[in-house]
Amino acid sequence: MANPIKLRERLLQAQGPMFAVLDGAQFEDLPTGLLNGSFVHKPLYRFSAADRARARTAPQLVWLDRDQAATSRLDTPTVESKADAAVLDRLLDLIAERAAAVFWQCPAGGDALYRHLRTINKILFPRDAEIDHGKAYEADPLKAADDNADTALGAKDTHEWVVFRHADANVMVQVLPALDSVQFARLFGPADMLLFTPDEDWGGGAKLVHRPNELPNPSSGPLRLHTQTVKRIEHRRLLASRARRARYLRDTCKAETRGTTDEAVAEHIRVSEETGTQLGLVSEAAHCRWAFIMCKTNGRILQSREALGYIAHDGDSPDDQVKRFMLGIADGLKRRSQGGLRP
Repeated sequence: MANPIKLRERLLQAQGPMFAVLDGAQFEDLPTGLLNGSFVHKPLYRFSAADRARARTAPQLVWLDRDQAATSRLDTPTVESKADAAVLDRLLDLIAERAAAVFWQCPAGGDALYRHLRTINKILFPRDAEIDHGKAYEADPLKAADDNADTALGAKDTHEWVVFRHADANVMVQVLPALDSVQFARLFGPADMLLFTPDEDWGGGAKLVHRPNELPNPSSGPLRLHTQTVKRIEHRRLLASRARRARYLRDTCKAETRGTTDEAVAEHIRVSEETGTQLGLVSEAAHCRWAFIMCKTNGRILQSREALGYIAHDGDSPDDQVKRFMLGIADGLKRRSQGGLRP
């Protein structure tokens, strides 16, 4: 999360009514936390009273200009105003270091924003997009919806319905730059400003996004992503994944990367990614391990048919096998280091 003091200043400087949307999936029990903090809030998912698990993980819309104590007074204004400093401070304490909030400025008020957000909880995703919903992303922006959602919500043959995790700041920093003007307008709806703070892996800092004056009016249908939109999102995610792997290499292969340029490390990541994909590696963790192995062996691992066969064909999956292989290398390096310390 960005510097909370700077984030607080930006939110208090906003000229219109400000609201927070919190990602319940990043909290142990968000409804209880909001209740204990006396926040005025509404869940953005529908669920039965008995569905406690779904209630805990649902995103919540929070009013920032009032709390439960204020709403119980007769003099509480009916029109939303700017954020209240005391309410905001309690909310920032609740969020702590999580990238679990997206702040919306909405002149039309909280009820209008609530109705809008309910319409983008699920969006239409192109069926022909080359993306694996089960891929081990650190923060998957487009989780698959229920199996029967396509039929229930009437998705067309070209698209399927997916859950859009718009309360996750890491998701928004990936998705927003990929949208065209029509999609951008549909996402903003009645709002005129967004503010969110993604993790350092996604650039960090407070991201302030204003609604451009030249945007078209929001369409009435669902938010629909195109194949090109998904490709732009995937490209951004790939760049972030490669940056994480580069940092991992510099942390775990200090001797091998000392004095090496960023360009050389990036080229190593590219080659290890290409060869790892040919072996069948899928998860980011597996590609990190393969980059480590490639670095420690200076690429000579590619000349070992036995090692490549072990990773690609033995065991349950290449991801599992490369983990076992790396553990073997780590044990060997540890034994060598211990042996070097003996008199």
